[in-house]
Amino acid sequence: MTDNNNQQYKWRQRKQRNMRIGIWIVVVILASVGGTFVYEGLRDSDPQRVAEEYVKKATGVDTFKVETGDRSLNADNQFVQDYTFTYTVDGKETSQRLSLTQQQEKKYGLFDQWALQAAGANAVDMELIVPAGVQVLIDGVSPDESQMKEDDTLSPGAVRYQLSGVEPTAKLQINGLPFESFEGTLETGNGLLDIRDRLEVSENAKVQMEEIGKSMINELYTAVMQLKTSSDLSELFANVPNKDNLFKAISGNLFRSSELQADNITFEGFEPVFGDIYYPGRDEESYIGIEMKLSYTCSYEQAEAQTESESETETEAESESEAETETKNTGSEGSKKEATFYFRYQDGKCIVTSAEIPGVI
Repeated sequence: MTDNNNQQYKWRQRKQRNMRIGIWIVVVILASVGGTFVYEGLRDSDPQRVAEEYVKKATGVDTFKVETGDRSLNADNQFVQDYTFTYTVDGKETSQRLSLTQQQEKKYGLFDQWALQAAGANAVDMELIVPAGVQVLIDGVSPDESQMKEDDTLSPGAVRYQLSGVEPTAKLQINGLPFESFEGTLETGNGLLDIRDRLEVSENAKVQMEEIGKSMINELYTAVMQLKTSSDLSELFANVPNKDNLFKAISGNLFRSSELQADNITFEGFEPVFGDIYYPGRDEESYIGIEMKLSYTCSYEQAEAQTESESETETEAESESEAETETKNTGSEGSKKEATFYFRYQDGKCIVTSAEIPGVI
């Protein structure tokens, strides 16, 4: 009898222990399921987190500033939350605006869901033409190389993109010399947006071209007066095909029978005027071209025409040309000149392809 009681007691103890173990297993499973349930439910319930994940995936950047915009209601009575992300891509600071829509259905019937505002009925397929070598951003993201379209009829200085399913109101940004940074949208009435006619020369590019023109004028006259040759000119003249003739023309202007006609030459009051941007012909290499006319004031002193010994032996000739010498000694008090330069921008570099520089006399 006592053995039976002991056996029943051990059996009850073992049953209770197994039951406790079973309960703990159920609790662990429920906790795990519950945690997953809550995590999955909350994952898309924070609109900013959803927006941040999109930016990281789309741009590859992990560091950005977030500005929270307005929260409004759309036509379907859904909340729309705006954010502006600012980050740096390829050394350029970029801003991207994202709108997220609160979904009508809740996840698991409990948790809010937010999603990027999807392209709606306004989404279109279109083509975008931009200058070669510039940075293109559509809502802060660069088009993929696979979206570039081959076009034998297009100027080599331009690129055509084939875009699918884009919103016409998407933000378009164009950056890169020699252009002023452009911001607009993809709005177009015929499915083709050629942005080239809307771009303007940037102030940085204008300053760069003016400084190059001034340097070339000074360098050319200095080289001629120092009796150098055209081969001594710097890299600024490397792509100027007429530099030999230009050097000869300036040399002929300053010297008469090996005698220097003008000295202490100064150039000042530079005023550039820039022409329209132009692109190469079909059979040329890719570039972006700009013409610059550079006006300035040129002053100089009349150089001595004779040596001291010559003047002693030619007193008669001196007396006959006294009035002329008096006029020459006054030199130029400032005459207006204009030089013309043609520039090409290729791979971000500014290259002079032609220069027309007048004489001082």
